[in-house]
Amino acid sequence: MKTRSSIVRIFTAPLQFPCGPGTTCCSIGQSEETVNALVAAVEDLGVSVKVHNIEGDGDDLIRRFPSASDLLREFGPGITPILILNDDVVAMGVSTPEDARTVIREKLGQ
Repeated sequence: MKTRSSIVRIFTAPLQFPCGPGTTCCSIGQSEETVNALVAAVEDLGVSVKVHNIEGDGDDLIRRFPSASDLLREFGPGITPILILNDDVVAMGVSTPEDARTVIREKLGQ
């Protein structure tokens, strides 16, 4: 099992409402509470977790994490969160922290 040396990178976008506040359209991105819940769920597996805000990391994101930047370029911020275990994309657009934990656990063989 490789949990101690494994790292999960979570690429997030700030929560936004493209149709305007108070509308009924779907939101894009994640709230701070959602990101914190996602981090806690994944950390419970004993892996290191790093969160990357796609707006804040800009050029560094593109250079260091081409798989995430390729997905963002093709699908936009609506594809977030993107979860990468070590160098492999394991999930995108995960609906709940429990879903994320399940996917990561399976990939780790736990």
